[in-house]
Amino acid sequence: MKKEINLCEEQINALNQLQSGENVFLTGQAGAGKSFLIREFIKDIGLKEMPILASTGAAAVIVGGRTFHSFFGLGVLEGGVERAKERAFKDGKLRKRIRDVQGIIIDEISMISGEVLNLAEEIARHHRNNNHPFGGLRVIAIGDFAQLPPVTKTSFRDWCFKHPVWNQIQFQTAFLKNNHRSDDSDFLKVLNYVRQGSFNQTVGDFLNSKTKSHDEKASGVRLFPYRQQSEDYNQLQLSKIKSDEIIIPTI
Repeated sequence: MKKEINLCEEQINALNQLQSGENVFLTGQAGAGKSFLIREFIKDIGLKEMPILASTGAAAVIVGGRTFHSFFGLGVLEGGVERAKERAFKDGKLRKRIRDVQGIIIDEISMISGEVLNLAEEIARHHRNNNHPFGGLRVIAIGDFAQLPPVTKTSFRDWCFKHPVWNQIQFQTAFLKNNHRSDDSDFLKVLNYVRQGSFNQTVGDFLNSKTKSHDEKASGVRLFPYRQQSEDYNQLQLSKIKSDEIIIPTI
């Protein structure tokens, strides 16, 4: 017996948009139910017709899909964008893969740069021999541009919504506003303030209530925003070791 799913009005409207056949950008704050709606949508069409493509390998495992770069034969863009395009244009397996689907679902779209989204669009158009955006493939994008930025080799954030290809796709936006995670509403409320760049009394009080006394000798895991900071800290700790260095060569 199929379990009945209770949806609120905004979720029903968003699901109707997903089922309309149009290109849709599904967005909203953390806890708004984006992933839940996509799972409901996929139940009716299946992943073979519309595979879920994630921006990272870890995310791909979570959503049960594959990476965006892998699907479009991009790899790590070795040799640059033009070389990646040349390789993809000649890839027969990629041609079949793109022709065998009706559309794609891009998870965490905010982490896909404008350059990469445009490159994938050109590849899809080439292999499908169709001049419509993405060669006529339907595109559903999920994510929140107020959360994760594109992963690039430079500090410049090449947001895909700023690239001309975004307007060419002609997304219809489905915006989820309500929080559906009641288990930690205070934390989600703070996250939403931070998402909007608002640091008010509520945020300050919440964060201060979570602080603990700092102990330099504590052995807990330390997290750093940048790799260089992590390497500097590790080197500092290694330099404090007083015993003789032992080098073990690899086999």
